Amino acid sequence: MTTRQTIFFILQFALFFKPLGIHNLSAKETDLIDDLLIVNEINKKQHDRFPVYYNNLLSGGYFNMPSARMGQEGELSFGYSQVFPYRNYNVRFQCLGRLEIYGNYRIFMGVDDPILSDTGFGEKSDKGVNVKFALLHPEDTHYVLPGIAIGYEDCIGTKGFESCYVALTQVIPKWNLECTLGYGKMRLRRWFGGVTWMPFRNLECPPLKHLALAAEYDATHYKSNKREPHPKGHSKRSPLNYGLKYRLWDVFDFTANYNKGESFAFSLATFYNFGLSQGFFPKIDNAPLYRAPKITEPLGPLRPSDLLVQDLIYPFNNQGFELKEARLSSDCYGQIQLRLKVCNFTWRFEEDMRSRLNELLANLIPTNISEVIVVLMNDELPLQEYRFLMQYVKMYRNNTICPYELFVITPPLDASKISDSTCIFKEQRDAWNVSFYPNTYTTFGSASGKFKWLLGLEMNICGYLPSGWYYSTTLGYTIDSRLYSVKDVDRLNPSQIINVRTDSVNYAKASPWTVNEAFLQKWWNLGRGWFGTLALGLFEPAYGGFSGECLYYPIDSRWAIGFEGAILKKRTYSGIGFTDHIRKLEGFRPTYQKFFGSQYFASLYYNFNALDIDLLFKAGKFLANDWGIRSELSRYYPSGIRVFAWYTYTDAKDYVNRKRYHDHGAGISFPLDIFYTRSSKDRFGYAMSAWLRDVGACADTGIPLYWQIRDNR
Repeated sequence: MTTRQTIFFILQFALFFKPLGIHNLSAKETDLIDDLLIVNEINKKQHDRFPVYYNNLLSGGYFNMPSARMGQEGELSFGYSQVFPYRNYNVRFQCLGRLEIYGNYRIFMGVDDPILSDTGFGEKSDKGVNVKFALLHPEDTHYVLPGIAIGYEDCIGTKGFESCYVALTQVIPKWNLECTLGYGKMRLRRWFGGVTWMPFRNLECPPLKHLALAAEYDATHYKSNKREPHPKGHSKRSPLNYGLKYRLWDVFDFTANYNKGESFAFSLATFYNFGLSQGFFPKIDNAPLYRAPKITEPLGPLRPSDLLVQDLIYPFNNQGFELKEARLSSDCYGQIQLRLKVCNFTWRFEEDMRSRLNELLANLIPTNISEVIVVLMNDELPLQEYRFLMQYVKMYRNNTICPYELFVITPPLDASKISDSTCIFKEQRDAWNVSFYPNTYTTFGSASGKFKWLLGLEMNICGYLPSGWYYSTTLGYTIDSRLYSVKDVDRLNPSQIINVRTDSVNYAKASPWTVNEAFLQKWWNLGRGWFGTLALGLFEPAYGGFSGECLYYPIDSRWAIGFEGAILKKRTYSGIGFTDHIRKLEGFRPTYQKFFGSQYFASLYYNFNALDIDLLFKAGKFLANDWGIRSELSRYYPSGIRVFAWYTYTDAKDYVNRKRYHDHGAGISFPLDIFYTRSSKDRFGYAMSAWLRDVGACADTGIPLYWQIRDNR
């Protein structure tokens, strides 16, 4: 029994017998039990967090009103609510511990869109983005002081539901009570408040424990036509809303309330902390750390180099690596060096990768090899290297130094080259690999419906040519599509610059069989932190051509500088041909002009290591001949999820709803091993612009260098 288990057992013993009034214990035993009870009470208070409930728009709050509270960093939530006269589809993400971002898609019940309903769009709708920033959490002072937050609702969108507010929320755990007082402007008019009471929170009765009673004073300015756009939403018999909230398994939320003294409302939501998740399933299919057999026979007649290679290949594969190349050389003192080129296809975290490398080298490297250089590869691109001095690896094997000490002694370095060496193993590059992926295409807000989609299947064939060039060909097949009724011209806001992106739906409608990409690419590590790549072919369904990129990204730097450019031609809507013309609308009338595409940028990257935030600034010429700068902010979470948002400012004059538009949007990249029983570096990404426009557009040009290196470091 471990020390922790022993203390836990004693504590359970104390908690069981203390209420019975047993007094035949010695003074020392009694003191120990009292101390353990005190420690348990302190731990309980330290880790006890009063539940955060969410309102009908999925922000921390009550029913219609917000509070100063918010979820834990990394939480992702989806929900639906019906609050007459609206149906709301909501999404929320807790970007930082103090920053909550949530979006709402409101459908106006019983109100047709004045322009689009005749084409099949249905009821009028509105979408908006909201932010809330906490200046102080109630948990910061262990609920002694109230939390303080400021919020701005509908800050991005039509701003038909725009409001800003400040809220103070006091939590009183002793009474199982939470109270809020706030002040708002615009749609939220002056003072508002709310209260949540959990009467059964301290009972050991799971069905009742998470039941909460809530009430609020609703300060929404319903009588204003400007602040309440729905014609049936102006009445209000009472400013008091009250009802019930219930949480099931800390995953699902259910809310029912009586709204405005005249109607019932309900909401349901689900949330999960993907940012801090270690996965839905334990990684039971991961191979255990390598322990045996231990083969440290010196390199020589009894263990020639070909036998050494055989000793390494299978254990490396079993531990999630692929051995690409092995070379022997001598240093200036005549000692033997072993250089291994290794691909890591399994481990997303350096700690996991290094622990397995440590064990492999400690148990398999001959005793007469003085140094092992492990070069970490991404396909054919050397990213970085580790120089393991075997005298320290032996100390690690004998438990003289710990893994952290070995890590400090063996830091990552820029990949180097050895000119004088003997190749003892080189894996033949795969001539071809075949894989299948689902393919989706989605569009929101088309004239013929609120949501349209395409569902298909992609087959990717990739591999290496004898010259070292990588090729990738992706063929697509459409299984089901709702895009055929979607037009390639915005009925309300037709783009008035050359249509480099707004006609993209035509590529999905042209044929069920498509060639989505077919390109060649090669990478180089130029040394001293410099990387380069060239690519040519069909990069995406809409464009093909030639591209090049150069990146300066040293191993010990938080900065990276890049230069890239591409010469592109627009593809025909079907087949693999190109066209020399591109459409430009004059009002709604299509005209065509000569087009020879190009884009080139200077890029600056910076990583805030403390918060794991990446900043990207890309300045130059975009595809529609507009000049400007694209800024992107992304955040990695401990689980491996990457969330990002971008904003592009260019000199192109593009207007949406009579306001000048600059491209912006957000996306997320998921590590798929969250859903696996084994570790994997496979990812799935989804991104969406606020509006499909031509301004600030750039074409894909192969696999970009920065993220290829960043994700593997």
